[in-house]
Amino acid sequence: MNTSALAAIAVFAAALLSVFGVLYRMASRSHARGELSYDGIRILRWALLGQLAIFAILALTAFLT
Repeated sequence: MNTSALAAIAVFAAALLSVFGVLYRMASRSHARGELSYDGIRILRWALLGQLAIFAILALTAFLT
């Protein structure tokens, strides 16, 4: 188990997820104002799922090395 790699992945994931959270919040506000359709929110949700899958694969790789 590579603890330094796991810590680096955790910090990297936290930074990117915080940026993603701000983007999602802005998109949901735009949706509430009628500027963005629901498809934009749905795409962001799929992007979040993909990002979480990538972080899980990275963490698993760091755990197994």
